[in-house]
Amino acid sequence: MNGFTRDALQRSIDAKGILFPPHVLDQVVAAIDAGKHLILTGPPGTGKTTLAYVAAEVAQKAMLCTGYLPTTATSEWTTFETIGGLQPTAEGLIYRPGLFVEAIMTGRWLVIDELNRSNFDRAFGQLFTVLSGSPVVLPFKRSGQPQPISIVPSGIDPPDDTDVIRMPASWRIIATMNVFDKNLLFEMSYALMRRFAFIEVGTPDEDAYVKLLQGPGEIVTRLLPLRRFSDLGPAVFLDAARYAARRAEDGTSESRLLYEVFYAYFLPQFEGMDDDKATALYRTVEPLFDEPERLEAQRTIGEVLGIELSI
Repeated sequence: MNGFTRDALQRSIDAKGILFPPHVLDQVVAAIDAGKHLILTGPPGTGKTTLAYVAAEVAQKAMLCTGYLPTTATSEWTTFETIGGLQPTAEGLIYRPGLFVEAIMTGRWLVIDELNRSNFDRAFGQLFTVLSGSPVVLPFKRSGQPQPISIVPSGIDPPDDTDVIRMPASWRIIATMNVFDKNLLFEMSYALMRRFAFIEVGTPDEDAYVKLLQGPGEIVTRLLPLRRFSDLGPAVFLDAARYAARRAEDGTSESRLLYEVFYAYFLPQFEGMDDDKATALYRTVEPLFDEPERLEAQRTIGEVLGIELSI
């Protein structure tokens, strides 16, 4: 696809100040070129959502789409949200397009954050058929149209006597998942699954974190050892660094600043830890704090994680 290149994607990513492991951008470009929709997997904070948005922006510049329609999946999704349904108005019931249909009609790529939150079977319904490469006729008519709507993939003959919405060959879904969700895969048919490329967006090496954190919030690099307890992505550290830089302007002591950052940004990431790991977590941060903050850390680690420290 002319214009949607690795170099173009890299330039846009660089402008965002984000680093990805080697080959991730190459995989994205290759998958899009190969006609695939994308599911970006990996731990929180690795930049999956940003990568999805940037890919769609680069695609727009390459004239593959008119932009993107962003949304976040929820457990309450049904086909009303994705396909659409009848909505009462002053003129009576009219068809309101769902996200999927609206994105196709407006030429925008659909970016779905946290896809694994949805009940895939209930939410996607007729989309299974379309994404598997076959046309589908919806039980709805657009205002002023006597025929039912059909959604038809590129290169496929449309059903007779339908109001055709053509899905362009360049149209894509880019979705993100915080984990490689096996339950989601079980709900996909093989024909549908093969329409997606699964790309892992993992965490970069520690040198990349150090490079990203250079500047006023650099003190947060002292908390990098926390990564051995959870595969924390760069976004968590960048958020913490911005906060640290702001608090440093108040003349906050290093001990107090590091404790506030630890409590606000990192401690919630360790929910579900057992007593032994939580104790090891405390031992990791203990040398960073003065006595008042050590006592606070002991108390809050126990309260937030619901454990007893062995100290």
